[in-house]
Amino acid sequence: MKPSDNSPPNIVLVVWDACRLDYAQEYASNLTELATENVWFERAIAPSPWSLPSHASIFTGKYPHEHGCHRLDGSIDNDLVDRLSEKGYRTYGISANGFASQRTGFHEGFDEFHYTGGRERYPEGLDVSGFAQRRLGKDESVDSGVLAATLREMVWHAHPLKSAANLLSVGLGELSDAYAPLQRVPHPVFAPDSGYCYSPEHNTGRIGAVLEDHVRDHNDSPFFLFTNYMNTHRPYKPRPELQEKHLGRTLSFREIRRLNEHVAYPWEFVEDIQNGTIDEADVETVRELYAGEVETVDEHLERIHELLEEAGVLEDTLIVVTSDHGENLGEGDERGQRRMGHEASVSDAVLRVPLLVAHPELDGRTVSGPVSLKDLFELFVNGTGELLASDGREVPGLLPFKGATASQYPATGGEKFFERHPGLDPETIRHRVAYHSTIAYDETWKVIAESTGERWAGDGEGERSLDNAPARLVETAEKHLAALQQFGAESGLSEEDISQLEALGYL
Repeated sequence: MKPSDNSPPNIVLVVWDACRLDYAQEYASNLTELATENVWFERAIAPSPWSLPSHASIFTGKYPHEHGCHRLDGSIDNDLVDRLSEKGYRTYGISANGFASQRTGFHEGFDEFHYTGGRERYPEGLDVSGFAQRRLGKDESVDSGVLAATLREMVWHAHPLKSAANLLSVGLGELSDAYAPLQRVPHPVFAPDSGYCYSPEHNTGRIGAVLEDHVRDHNDSPFFLFTNYMNTHRPYKPRPELQEKHLGRTLSFREIRRLNEHVAYPWEFVEDIQNGTIDEADVETVRELYAGEVETVDEHLERIHELLEEAGVLEDTLIVVTSDHGENLGEGDERGQRRMGHEASVSDAVLRVPLLVAHPELDGRTVSGPVSLKDLFELFVNGTGELLASDGREVPGLLPFKGATASQYPATGGEKFFERHPGLDPETIRHRVAYHSTIAYDETWKVIAESTGERWAGDGEGERSLDNAPARLVETAEKHLAALQQFGAESGLSEEDISQLEALGYL
């Protein structure tokens, strides 16, 4: 219940990490049902094609060249949480994404923040990974001090035994990272990517607990709740029932790992393309696993809806569902490139994402013009009252800017990337490490400008001459590219950073 009729709505921001638009439309039935009754955006554009700069844009309302958070070792200034706190919101973060976590300082400003992407088995126990990341952010040199602080926190935790089990799981994972032969053990804890241990229940269970505590202890304040689900980000591992549904069989853990680390891994895939060694049956299997993960997060969207209703706050809550970026699944893009994941690509599969704004007072409406996710910031900070007063007929802060919306892929840096992938075409690597790309969209056209000097234009039906593209779109792409030129590509990654990012496919 809201404290008064004039109170702003609660806000729940759900990010399905790496979820592409077309798969959401086909496999997320709860999302599409909500879309018929609320405000749905047909042409929502991610501010950048990977997590760190895209989250930074959503939480600052700025493009990457403005907030500057687009290096692999970058940190996020969480302006949105600060602004909402000033407006009286109680703020909660529940994220399985390592970029939207304590590692980048993203947690700062939240009243309560939980990282759910580690190897922890029990979400109700101590968030060992998040706690350690927060401590390491203060002093990376005191490893023994971090362990001692974690043990003290564990002893005084409400669930000390489950916290101890979490610490054991994280410790085994760290041991596996240090001694690669352990990674051959067929168990998620020993896999090179902690994503194999991740369960969406870690998010949803925590959301239920947060809502219960808020209603009991802070019901005089509206709340902002951000949650990032990592199911649609590699590794793809839907539960057995969904594997059976999409594949007609279930896969062993070894097979799940093989598909994720050798077929869906972005740079292995590029090398296989170069060598002509792609197994198309494996590629199709990866796509079906991804579809199962889209269904998974969609099921949890329904559960979030139910939790809000059970807590008695659904009628006063604005729900926004989107993705920080999409995902390539081995198909050819508009420029004829075949990619997996979201590395070195500005394809529509990566940049066009689902976006739903839902509230019981909104009428069904579809917005067909291009919008940028960065403008969610303005909606949350200043536009919710106007949005609800208009029943969704006006969407403040999200209307197309003179018909053009931009996205940016700044050079990420990381010169060691060349050494780690000697079999890759160096020019492909430079598109990831050293070259900037900017993209401009309108209702039908797309224009790409790159610091290589390459330009590309298309109108939805295929490639077209740049001379025929709308002048304002070409000008937008060039303007954004010029703004990025001020940034170099240096990166000061630690060995731990390199290990984590390599497991995710970023190195």
